[in-house]
Amino acid sequence: MIGMLQVVIGLIFVLLLLSLLATTMMELVASAFSLRGRNLEKALRNMLASTEVDDQLVAAFKENSLYKQLSYKYGKKRYSPSYLSDRSFQSILMETILNGEGFDRIEERLDTLPDADLKNVLKQFLRESEHDVEAFKGKVCTWYNDVMDRASGWYKRYTQKILVGMGFFIAVVFNADTLAIYERLESDPETLQQVLTLAEDYVNGKDGLEIAPPQMSPEFDASLRKLEFMINDQIESVKSPLGLGWKNVDWSEVTWYDVVLKLLGWTVTALAVSLGAPFWFDLLRKLANIRSSGNKPE
Repeated sequence: MIGMLQVVIGLIFVLLLLSLLATTMMELVASAFSLRGRNLEKALRNMLASTEVDDQLVAAFKENSLYKQLSYKYGKKRYSPSYLSDRSFQSILMETILNGEGFDRIEERLDTLPDADLKNVLKQFLRESEHDVEAFKGKVCTWYNDVMDRASGWYKRYTQKILVGMGFFIAVVFNADTLAIYERLESDPETLQQVLTLAEDYVNGKDGLEIAPPQMSPEFDASLRKLEFMINDQIESVKSPLGLGWKNVDWSEVTWYDVVLKLLGWTVTALAVSLGAPFWFDLLRKLANIRSSGNKPE
C-alpha cells in the first residue's frame, strides 16, 4: 500500500509540473490574443445588446472615458480590459444611459434604450429599489456580478478545451507518456525516490499555487519568463530521472503496438493536464500529508 502510494505521489507530481507548464502557456496565449478581454466583451454584449441592431449602446459603453482608461492599446488597436469591477460597470452604464442628465430622468432615459430585454431588466431594478439611487446602483452591481460568474464559467470551459490541445502538444514534445511514467516509477526505486524527494521539497516550499485568477491577465513578458523558468528548472528536474524526451528512443525497436500504446499514454497525459494545476497540487498535498503523518487531510 505504501509503495503504491509513493508511485501515485510521484506520478501526480509529474502531472502537476506538466499542468503548470500548460497553464503558463495558456497565460501566454490569453495575453497574446486578449482572451479575457474578449470574454468580458462577450458578457457585456449579452447584457447590453440581445441583437446586432442594439449594438449602439455597447459602442457607446466602450467609448466611455473610464472604459478607455481601463482598456489598453497595442499599436493602433485598442483591446478591452481583462477585468471590470461592478462599481466601474455601474458607473459607465449610468453615464452612458443618462448622458449627463440627473437620476430623476432615469425612467425617461430607460424608455429610449434600443434593447427591450435590457430596458425591462433595468426598469425592474428601478421598481424594486423604489427609485432609490443607491439601491438601484446596488442591484445593477449584483446583476453584473451574477453575469460575470457565468462568464468565468464560459472562460473556464473554453480554456479547458485549449488545455487539452496544449497537454497533448506537451506530451509529444517531452514524450511524457503517463502509462510509461507510471511503469518507470513502479519498476525503478531509485528514480521513484528522486521524484518523491522533489515532490516533498515542492510541497513543503509552497503554501499555494501562484495561478493568475480569472479576472487578471499577466503581462506577456512575465508569462514568457515564467515559461522559460518552468522548462529550464522544474521540468528539467524530472526529465532526466524519468527519461522524458526523445534522446534515448531506439526507433529500430518501435512497433505499431508501441505507437498505439504511446498515443494512448499521450492522450491520458493531455486529459490529466486539462484538469488544471490547482487540482493536482491539492491532491499532491493531501497524499503527501497521508504519507508523512498518516493523518486524514482536512
